[in-house]
Amino acid sequence: ALEAAALVAYSMLSRTVLPKDNRPPLGVLLRIDLTSLGVNHAFPGGVAVAAALRYRLLTAFGVRGSDAVFGAVAQSAGSALVLNGMIWVTLLVAVPVYGTRPLFGLVVVVGAAVFTLVAAVVLALTRGHGRTARLVRRIASVLPRVTPDQAERQVGRITENLRAFTSDRRLLGRAAGWSSANWMLDAASLWVFLAAFGYRIEPVGLLVAFGVANVLAALPVTPGGLGIVEGTLVPMLVVVGAPHEAALLAVLSWRLVNFWLPLPVAGLTYLSLRARLAEEPLPVLGYGGHPQPAGARR
Repeated sequence: ALEAAALVAYSMLSRTVLPKDNRPPLGVLLRIDLTSLGVNHAFPGGVAVAAALRYRLLTAFGVRGSDAVFGAVAQSAGSALVLNGMIWVTLLVAVPVYGTRPLFGLVVVVGAAVFTLVAAVVLALTRGHGRTARLVRRIASVLPRVTPDQAERQVGRITENLRAFTSDRRLLGRAAGWSSANWMLDAASLWVFLAAFGYRIEPVGLLVAFGVANVLAALPVTPGGLGIVEGTLVPMLVVVGAPHEAALLAVLSWRLVNFWLPLPVAGLTYLSLRARLAEEPLPVLGYGGHPQPAGARR
């Protein structure tokens, strides 16, 4: 139930970062997110494959291409920022209690890199839009099927969305709230599995172990952090006091729900989306937000 609630919170984050006039219903977004999550867990380099599929599904349901790109970037970047912010705050409490660990330093470095990258992208689009547009035009001039004018229009729309998003504090607060809920519900699910095997972990220890494992899982080495999460989370839980047996059994059980269960569910949600598109044909938006011919969907 907690994992299901975490997925709903993630889809609410998807809904929040998409413009109000250009987003599908929550049920469709939830199925799109579940489908892309399953793809991410199934393939090496699954993040790129999942992003491409998610873009195609969103545009198939009427979302403008630039809005789909902005939503994906805002969702991923916002989720990463919230996770790193949570773990930095938790480490301030954890280090005096559990001492310094090499992984703590690595997580701080990764978090600083994430914050720096996001800040650089935001500044490039909002303060240096002219230079960014010229760079995009040069790149688009050597790409197939994309003209410099189309690419510049897409970047302009993304910049408009970014400015509107960052200037609305209530919207930023809702996005941060749903992202935090997603991570906290996922961590609460892990706490339940630990409790089921006889160990009730303190919240600080849980969040430190959970945060470190998920920050390292973002490195594009294995699909969905497979092996990295397990190999990091079990020893981290032991460091913060969990018995080794309870930590191992809890993490393996939790990953059955967290990692493996979305795979067959993703297959079902993808089929349901295809069935809905077959029943209710919707325009597919091409580059620049213009409808493509019906055959383009295939």
